[in-house]
Amino acid sequence: MLGTFDGGHRSFGPDTDRRFSCIFARDSRATELLNGCAVVSAAGDRLGRVHSILVDARTRQIRYVMMGTHPAGALVALPWHALYFDAALGRLVFYTYG
Repeated sequence: MLGTFDGGHRSFGPDTDRRFSCIFARDSRATELLNGCAVVSAAGDRLGRVHSILVDARTRQIRYVMMGTHPAGALVALPWHALYFDAALGRLVFYTYG
């Protein structure tokens, strides 16, 4: 889904109802800490790195992490509730079901 820029944030959805805002490292202390953070599978396989964070514009809660994949560099939205921050190794772990 394509977004529009609004004051440095990328908003997703129809222009009349901007549900999500894309926050980059320069915009928030929390996203500054996660920017560039490695994302791995539950098995430890490297999936990519955090590019930005999608926040619900109404509730201001994190909903998705935008991850740049390797080697193609495509952006993939990962649901925040499916991620765990492994503080010991400084990375996000993506748990898939199945």
